Amino acid sequence: MADYFSPTVVQPTIPLSAMTPLELLLLQHIFSSEPDGDGIYFYASEGINDLPNYPIDAVKAALADSDGFPSLSADMVREDIADLEEDAAFLQLDLSVRGWEVIFQDILRRSTVLRHVVVTSAWTCSRMRPDGFGGMAIVITVDDVQVRSTDQMIDEMTGIADYGPLGVEPGIGSHILLQLHEEHVRVTLAVIFEAKAPGGLEITDVTDADIRQASLDVKAANDLGHEEADAAFKAATQAMCLAAERKQAAR
Repeated sequence: MADYFSPTVVQPTIPLSAMTPLELLLLQHIFSSEPDGDGIYFYASEGINDLPNYPIDAVKAALADSDGFPSLSADMVREDIADLEEDAAFLQLDLSVRGWEVIFQDILRRSTVLRHVVVTSAWTCSRMRPDGFGGMAIVITVDDVQVRSTDQMIDEMTGIADYGPLGVEPGIGSHILLQLHEEHVRVTLAVIFEAKAPGGLEITDVTDADIRQASLDVKAANDLGHEEADAAFKAATQAMCLAAERKQAAR
């Protein structure tokens, strides 16, 4: 059985003065961390924790200590606390959809030093499987989260290889419409088990190798040719609309 990892680093070091107590608590459960001068260096040796668990008392204390610093992450935490049972001891955040990136955006909005945060991940495997390697880079700014994978870089380079330098110019480029992320599959499993667990099966029985093979099976079994043609038709129609609007504006 192969094991899959996504070691990750966050740059630059985040100054302690730039974070509220709540943001520091949240990030230290999503990433591993080490002191670095007057700040904290965040990283993940095996992968980012998208489903962190927090002692509810620690969360409430950090939330109180962060009062007066408006943030989307604080609003998210308050909403999730409101949904908890009265005697709940822990708060689990599902960051697979809402995204931990919003925490860094809150920090960037207040910081006079940081302009952006860069998160770099490598995708590795304990066996030399052709589908077990790659990577991803995320650039987070106040207004945007840009994500680029090695698959997208390869698409760009093969475009250049096939068509020359114009391979990435408008009119010749290719665009990824759908990707199946294994982390999303894992989160979906949790939702399924929470709603109705299959008889005799525990969620821990489903390994990362099971998810990898299932994703490959689904990829092989699905023909998205029709969807691609539909997307091409919609893009062609939209291109005509853009041209018509531009021509109308020039009159």
